[in-house]
Amino acid sequence: MRILTGGMNHESNTFNPIITGEDDFVVFRGNEIIEKGLLSYYSSTGIVNELLKAGVEIIPTILCRAVPNGVVSLAFYKKIKMEFLNRAKEAVKTGPVDGICLALHGSMKVEDIGCAEEDLCLALRDLFPGIPMITALDMHATITPGLLKAVDGFVGYKTAPHVDSADTGSHAARMLLKSIKDKTPIHTVHKTIPVMIAGEKSETEAEPMHSLIAACRKAEQEPGIEAVSFLLGFPWADSEHNAVTVLVSYSGDEQERAEKITSELAAGFWERRRDFSFCTEFYDTKESLAKAYGYVEKGERPVFISDSGDNPTAGATGDATDLLEAIIETMDRADKLPTSFLYSGFFDAPAVAACINAGAGAELDITIGGNWDTVNGKKIPLRVKVEKIVLNYGPYNSDLALVSHRNLLISLTSKHIGFGDPDLLPSLEINPAEYCLVAVKLGYLEPCFKSIAARAIMATTKGCSNEVLESIPYKKVRRPIYPLDEDTSYI
Repeated sequence: MRILTGGMNHESNTFNPIITGEDDFVVFRGNEIIEKGLLSYYSSTGIVNELLKAGVEIIPTILCRAVPNGVVSLAFYKKIKMEFLNRAKEAVKTGPVDGICLALHGSMKVEDIGCAEEDLCLALRDLFPGIPMITALDMHATITPGLLKAVDGFVGYKTAPHVDSADTGSHAARMLLKSIKDKTPIHTVHKTIPVMIAGEKSETEAEPMHSLIAACRKAEQEPGIEAVSFLLGFPWADSEHNAVTVLVSYSGDEQERAEKITSELAAGFWERRRDFSFCTEFYDTKESLAKAYGYVEKGERPVFISDSGDNPTAGATGDATDLLEAIIETMDRADKLPTSFLYSGFFDAPAVAACINAGAGAELDITIGGNWDTVNGKKIPLRVKVEKIVLNYGPYNSDLALVSHRNLLISLTSKHIGFGDPDLLPSLEINPAEYCLVAVKLGYLEPCFKSIAARAIMATTKGCSNEVLESIPYKKVRRPIYPLDEDTSYI
């Protein structure tokens, strides 16, 4: 048995002016997917491990990933798609391909094309008519008609924060292998629900997602039901297909059962649409900061503030300055904190370059922020001391700088990377648990921060990942849709 695999993973924020190009991606080619690309948080890892366990021949093509950002460069996408398809064509020359198992995001947008996953899967379907194709998807995938036409079966993440990526890939691979072995095709039914949900309102440890996901898992125990998923779409992409989708993939003659499950789950989601809410206390920027100071002064620590409007892992630029401006206005209060006020951080390549040039221990004048998001960001001038420099950090080879301004400690990155990475601050010799007040450019806290936070506050700051969806100037989203239109009807 020969299985072709590969993938593309990018969450594209159409409100971010950055064009995500080749330098922003990590690309594994051919056997590199197996030799170097088996990271625990990749769905492709689960696919590969499951195929290795089954003893089948793996045909690895291309696996490319980037931190969520602006839409993807058309030139880069065309280049990587061509290489993907060329590797697939070469595989056919040495024998038949029995199945295709892909690791995709589902909300990767390309200049002038739109949905990358639809474009790639339709091209693969043209090359491999009749060959079973299964894909693992992020929970925030946006489902399009072309994707439904090209792909036979889907498995979406069932956790947010996403800690089941590899498990999702394993599920997809098992479904494909079973289909081939039993000679039973996979089909998928779906329903689109006119709702948009910010990720920070859909944590799966909290209601209503906890119960909705439990219903998916229960449905997967029914005969012939291979995978059941809620795909929530990505609200920071202005797309005509943005909405919540229920997908039920089934085998055999279980279409009627699958359609019944799909309808029941869709109705259940719609009934609970008003129950989605932030799972932590939240306030506007200035009130969040005031609350945080107050909690610290009463002895709680560490207190975390999420700079949610400028969250790079939701595709924001990472250089909006709404929260930084509020902190600077309250520096007299920040100076009285028992530890430095830790802020992680800012994507600011010029500031990092200036710090590297000056060297650790140097004092210099720099500006922070406002290079990309000039609507929600300004170039804030600060006199800083360079505390630490780290070169070529992580898979994207970002340079890092840790700088201090009075009692404020800020991490800076030379590349657009996420600030929820558990290794970023330790690489700068910073243990966030030792700081009384920590601001992070995130929405919900990643486990590395949530596990140590005495209290978490989400600041609804201004930026490209603005959590107040009703205030976003959508132009392509189909209306009516809840919550933009309170009177939206569905069932």
